[in-house]
Amino acid sequence: MAAEEQLPREDFDLLTKLHGVTGGHAYLDELYAQARGVYIMADAVKKIDVSGVEPDMAFIPPTD
Repeated sequence: MAAEEQLPREDFDLLTKLHGVTGGHAYLDELYAQARGVYIMADAVKKIDVSGVEPDMAFIPPTD
């Protein structure tokens, strides 16, 4: 799927209306560009192959 199709402007406008996001045209344009960037980055992250990789231990409890 092309990046342009990941978040059509019409869908973004509907979401802003449903969530009560208001602002001027320039503000909403910038917010739309940032939201599309998140969609594009999420697509890139989903394509990373992590099969067979164990996660690092994030928390090691103290051993007193």
